[in-house]
Amino acid sequence: MKFKLIVASMGALGLISCPAFATQTKHHHHHHKAKHVAHRDYKDMGPIPAPVEVCTISTSSLIMDKTTQNEGRALPNPCNPGWFNRIALSGGVNVDLGKWGNRNANYMGENYKRISLNDVYLNLSATVNDWSKAFVSIDYATPTTNPNPAIFNNRGAAEYDAAYANNIGGSGANLIQVEQAYATFGNFDVSPIYVQVGKQFADFSRYDIHPVTVSLTQAISEVLATQLKVGFIANGFHGSLYGFDDPTAKIGSSSTPTNYGVSLGYDQICDNFGWGIGAAYLYNLIGVNDTAYSVNNFTGGNGYHSRVGGYAVYGDLNYGPFTLGATFTAAAQRFNVNDLTKNGYADLVPISLTSALIGSGFQVTPGANATGAKPWAAGIQAGYNFNVWCKDQNVYLGYQASREAAGLNLPRGRWEAGYGIAMWKNTDFGLVWDHDQAYSRSNGGNSKTTNLVSIRAGVKFA
Repeated sequence: MKFKLIVASMGALGLISCPAFATQTKHHHHHHKAKHVAHRDYKDMGPIPAPVEVCTISTSSLIMDKTTQNEGRALPNPCNPGWFNRIALSGGVNVDLGKWGNRNANYMGENYKRISLNDVYLNLSATVNDWSKAFVSIDYATPTTNPNPAIFNNRGAAEYDAAYANNIGGSGANLIQVEQAYATFGNFDVSPIYVQVGKQFADFSRYDIHPVTVSLTQAISEVLATQLKVGFIANGFHGSLYGFDDPTAKIGSSSTPTNYGVSLGYDQICDNFGWGIGAAYLYNLIGVNDTAYSVNNFTGGNGYHSRVGGYAVYGDLNYGPFTLGATFTAAAQRFNVNDLTKNGYADLVPISLTSALIGSGFQVTPGANATGAKPWAAGIQAGYNFNVWCKDQNVYLGYQASREAAGLNLPRGRWEAGYGIAMWKNTDFGLVWDHDQAYSRSNGGNSKTTNLVSIRAGVKFA
């Protein structure tokens, strides 16, 4: 019955001709053309139209799809011409190099490799029909991952971004991965409602993926997970409700719990004067990839004890050549003291004097006076775009701050300045300077001021 339904549906789509299918066994990579019969009148029936061209798919090809478990999947099909009009391919390469300054500051979001592929990506989008679209992004990256924990008391080794390396447990590697893959169902000519399902970045705050340096707010906001999302876009207003499984399990459970988030915003997009604002809530901040990574460091990879909600607000403005943006993300409650302490590793005591001297690290149990962290991070950045020597260029300056986030391997404050130039078509170069101020020793840092200078060379095609 299943085979008959498939044949019937293919006939309805014009993929096969029932008489030809019953009598011919041509391979599906060939077209079968029917003879054109001369037009003629027959009594009062008028002219008889010439038969249309018929494309057949052989019985052996259909059976082969069954034997290889590919029945029902999208396969190359000569009876479906024009596929290239519905599929678009783009991509790019971003190389980060230089890294002059302190390459041992141990901050989440900073890449300390002299030369690395921040990301090599291929994006594939497909317009299936008026109501269905698909997007896939395949990525490879080699920034800082799994640094040597011995230099950080065997705990708390930070890395560039746990989401891109799928490294929540601290044992991942930089591999080719499907970074995003989701389908969108909706038709904005008919309804403002849409549904998305698949792996994507959640609508929680605003940030650039694969930046030279991950901002402090992005480090506690970025959620990359397989989601089910229902949203709307109407007259600049937009909102969504989405759910996904957390990247790590709760202690005492073998399965990861389901998380959810909600967002609402408004965007007025215009080159001369545009602006946007938005707010979002996340039921459990353990869904943020870098937060899950840091909590796993605290608990020794055992997961987390208690849920903590979080919220984010953002706004951006562009007026002529000027841009201004601000972000803020915070925990709504305090973390369980056994998941994340207010002062990070300063709240943990050595197991013993002997083990501390040989670098065996810290015990998981916090000190008697320790409390759970309630971290937040904020950032503001202003930019100016200009054209000199027939080259589009921009400069920007920003300041970022965090509190109670030493356990998340974030600095207390950061000045960031950058310059970018579009040297040739689809070829960009950038220079970024990060000036970081650590937390004091009593608050989980080392009280040091560090600097890092990076260069990015990027090309893209579309």
